[in-house]
Amino acid sequence: MPKSLPVSVARDRRAGNDRRARPTPFTAIFRWQGRRHTFRRQGEGANQYVDRPSRRTSALVVCIVTLSLLDAFFTLLHLEQGGKEINPLMALFLGLGVPMFLIAKTTLTDLGVIFLAIHENFRLGQRALNVAAVVYSILLSYHGVLILWKAG
Repeated sequence: MPKSLPVSVARDRRAGNDRRARPTPFTAIFRWQGRRHTFRRQGEGANQYVDRPSRRTSALVVCIVTLSLLDAFFTLLHLEQGGKEINPLMALFLGLGVPMFLIAKTTLTDLGVIFLAIHENFRLGQRALNVAAVVYSILLSYHGVLILWKAG
């Protein structure tokens, strides 16, 4: 039976700093490396940052961004049919032109969703992502009703 190495030799074989010595920082989400997207032990994940978002959070982000783009498309379609933009901020950007409206709409949505994805392990972050997905779903349902109403 082989003898185990002394502790000092085992420590010398390790390269670099121990990543567990401090919590993952907020800016870790912007790195394209890292494996941690969940926590191993129960109770570790509350109010902590991870290296990359979970699959569920990534799916929610894609869903919200897609719904936002569809909202922009249907808003422009609605405006062509004589409708009015009821969001005062987006109405301001529409006054600057369609390209500015699309840039502002996608940029504001994307920045907000990225911020929430970074905070996925915080109670408010996850709830806000869920609420955003539901709100955009309701908004697209509203667009569907408007289209059907105009067609009928």
